[in-house]
Amino acid sequence: MSYRPDGTYSAFGRIKRGALAAYVMLVAVFLIAPIVAITLGSLTDSNYVSFPPQGLTLKWYAAIFSKPVYLKALLLSLIIAFLSATAASVIGVLVAFAMHRYPTRLNILLQAFVLTPVMLPSIFIGLAFLIAYTRMGFGGSPLGLFAAHVVVATPFAVSLILIGVGAVNPALEMAARSLGASPWRARRLITLPLVAWSITAGWAFAFMMSFGSLEVSLFLNTPETVTLPVAIYTSLEWSPLDPMLTAISSGLVIVTLIVLLLLVRTVKIDQLMKRNGS
Repeated sequence: MSYRPDGTYSAFGRIKRGALAAYVMLVAVFLIAPIVAITLGSLTDSNYVSFPPQGLTLKWYAAIFSKPVYLKALLLSLIIAFLSATAASVIGVLVAFAMHRYPTRLNILLQAFVLTPVMLPSIFIGLAFLIAYTRMGFGGSPLGLFAAHVVVATPFAVSLILIGVGAVNPALEMAARSLGASPWRARRLITLPLVAWSITAGWAFAFMMSFGSLEVSLFLNTPETVTLPVAIYTSLEWSPLDPMLTAISSGLVIVTLIVLLLLVRTVKIDQLMKRNGS
């Protein structure tokens, strides 16, 4: 055994711990290095992306505000992500309550149906939306883009809200019912506050998935409805070394980090992982 009764580790145990720490460090560097490179590349003083940067400046971040195309795309992405995450959370609450309160064999099929967008390639989903929505008459409209984002974001909201609803003790709602509360009043005053943390987590993850969605938006965008990821992708075809694009990409990372920090302050991540593992 590598772990001794006196609380110390043998030589083999120390080697294993060192190897594990080195592996975790390499994985962290592998994941963080591209983000650091993009962020530093956006600070270069030259007219093309270079790493390490040739001088440090924030002029490329300031230049973004002089490009109405990117600002309009950012605003559209934020609006669609907010509305899609909200709709996905509402659907997630309804699906989670239905599956938890009325357990049947059909729940497996319902859960598989809701999680299907996660299992399919994003390009396939985008093409399917383009064909279906075009035949329905709103393929090139903001409504079609919003509906597609709701479908893509809903699985993440449902998965997290199911964890919260499953962790609630049904006896609490039954106690409220026994004291004269109606079913809706009991769920509104007892159950919903207890699962608020999972609804918040589901909304945040749905927001990030919608905000960063490229493949689905790429099939459904029009000259009037261009999201920020599509605008970046289109610009990369003509000017792949433009420092402004790296600045915008760094901005996306900052938005994602802000959402994650707000999520950490609102939801106890260790509580989420513990309930998910149980």
